[in-house]
Amino acid sequence: MGVALATPVGVLSVGDGTTEFVAALDQDEALTYSYHQSIYQVPVYEELAREGPGLRIERVRSPDIRSVEYFGWKGEPTQERSGLWMEESPATVTMDPELVIRITPAGEQAFSTSRWRLDLRPRFGETVVRVRAEVRPWLVALLEGVR
Repeated sequence: MGVALATPVGVLSVGDGTTEFVAALDQDEALTYSYHQSIYQVPVYEELAREGPGLRIERVRSPDIRSVEYFGWKGEPTQERSGLWMEESPATVTMDPELVIRITPAGEQAFSTSRWRLDLRPRFGETVVRVRAEVRPWLVALLEGVR
């Protein structure tokens, strides 16, 4: 029984130092960070994946090619059937163990998987949050109310 309680589970934690949101995030689970891009005033979807102790951008999509080119990856964005422009990130794009995000009034920033969605501003207000892909013992995750 003790082994089961200590079994590690993958989670995504988002916190501002006072409040924390914790949700299940399996190793191969798709994670999207979406927001309203302030320069071109369009939605952007960053598709993230767990990599080592952090998160990595796999690809970016948007209805405006300029917001995809804004990443400066020197590739050629392609247009999907959905009408969104998409570009895969180069292998050289890596991420730190945590993302630091400033929540803005008009940013419409959110994280989502097929199982849950977190809208940042309603949850935290206009502040700075730290986002981490972590592994926690199953019991700890359960007690934290992991979604």
